Formats: sequence, C-alpha cells, structure tokens
Amino acid sequence: MSSRRSGRRGRRDADHATHQRVVEALAAASRAQDRDGVRGLLDGTATLWVDATGSDEATPGVVEGADETARALCRVLRPGEGTDVVVRSVNGVAGLVVRHHGRVTGVVSVAVRSGRVATAWAVLSPAKLRAWNRGDQGPGVAATGGDTAV
Repeated sequence: MSSRRSGRRGRRDADHATHQRVVEALAAASRAQDRDGVRGLLDGTATLWVDATGSDEATPGVVEGADETARALCRVLRPGEGTDVVVRSVNGVAGLVVRHHGRVTGVVSVAVRSGRVATAWAVLSPAKLRAWNRGDQGPGVAATGGDTAV
C-alpha cells in the first residue's frame, strides 16, 4: 500500500474517532440537560436541519448559529420520563437516536469539522422513522442491525 493511501486511512480513522467522541459528548450533554455543554460542541456557524413532516412535536425548518442550534438540539434531545438518547450508527457513522418508551422518535446525524458539530440533521418524521421501529431485534434497533439510513 502506498504511503499516500496509508496516510488517508490514518486521517480517516482519526476523523472517525473525533466524530465518535463529539457525538458521545453531545449525548452526555443532552442527557445532563446542559445547554452550555451542547453549545460548546458546536461550531459558531452551526446549522440544524429539522425534518418533522407529520410530527406533532416539532416544526420542520432550518436553525442557524450556535446559540439557536444548541437551543433547538436540546429540545430535540430532551431527556425525560421514558425518554433516552443513545449513540447508534446512523448512515454508517455515530449519531444519536431518541427513544420514548423504547420507540424511536428522532434520529440525529451530524457533520463534524475541526472537532465541532458544523451541521446537524434531525429526522423526527414518523414516516421516515419506520425502519428504526421494526424488526425483531427489539425497540429502536432497525431490522438491518441498527445502522439505518434516514
């Protein structure tokens, strides 16, 4: 293998590790209801895209800026009675899955740049979450083993 290919793989592994670390920190901050902690993980120009078509819980749209994105992510990831936020594979990389009484109610994927969340996508649309709620592997685990595209 060429040193150039080897260098790309090492960079990709480091990027993967950074992505995993940021997503785990985001999950921990959201569980603690720590908006400042969430804010600290975001790029100053962070953007959140919300796909909530058909949901009574949220409004679809785009939120821009770290403060507004942190506020919106905290609403999407809010823990509470019967609700948990777990790190799962989403589109092949670490993402967040929100479950309420074992049923997936949201999936959040993020793009991490320079160790911070630059863009986040929250899928709250019940129709788009069906794959996350079917299969015989238990609630919240897709029939494909937990790595489901949204």
